[in-house]
Amino acid sequence: MTEEEFARQTLSGVNPMAIRCLQSFPLSGHLNPQIYGSQESAITAQHILKSLDGISVEEAIKSKRLFILDYYDAYMPYVELVNQLPTSKAYASRSLFFLADKGTLKPVAIELCLPPTSVGLGSRQVYTPDYSGEDHGWLWQLAKAHVRGNDSGYHQLVSHWLRTHAVVEPFIIATHRHLSKLHPLHKLLIPHFRNTMEINRSARQSLINAGGIIEQCFTSGKYSMEISAKAYMDWKFNEQGLPADLLKR
Repeated sequence: MTEEEFARQTLSGVNPMAIRCLQSFPLSGHLNPQIYGSQESAITAQHILKSLDGISVEEAIKSKRLFILDYYDAYMPYVELVNQLPTSKAYASRSLFFLADKGTLKPVAIELCLPPTSVGLGSRQVYTPDYSGEDHGWLWQLAKAHVRGNDSGYHQLVSHWLRTHAVVEPFIIATHRHLSKLHPLHKLLIPHFRNTMEINRSARQSLINAGGIIEQCFTSGKYSMEISAKAYMDWKFNEQGLPADLLKR
């Protein structure tokens, strides 16, 4: 995958709902450091300066040209558990993108993280596009593959299932219970709710159930629904629509 296509999929791929404008540097997570180690990212200014078209990190942030795809907090609590599954290998990831002069995004750094365990101190490895040589070139490609895997999983578990299907169920029930069929809001909402409850019922039977398709096919395996449920703790109704969602990011 080329750098341009990797960056393009961040905006035009399956999950354009996660990228956000970088507000501060260095990067930092929000998990318990006593469990997951230092929350400060291993990405430094030296890693990305050569990719910023001659401006500083501070200038790039001030001009809103640095963006981040951050799956550190979402995945880090589950990385050790997932890596104990027989067919999975996962990292928590952070990816930085720069808005180039020609108006397109380009990746400038990827960080892959493992948590401390009883047998190790954890790991934070940074990869950049300027890796040269056969071995280093493949490391960059593999780093991008891990990011794309995290992005796809987050899309299905959070952006799609949680924020599209699951959270709307209370509104469907409330609409049918409390709004007359003659109410203007009822007429506006019903076309958007059509078949959603039936789709969700089917999903619970064969898609998100224990041993179902998601647990069999997703990297996160049997921890998939736990990742989705944890993300719901940060869901806020008033941040979901436009322009609120874009302003937040």
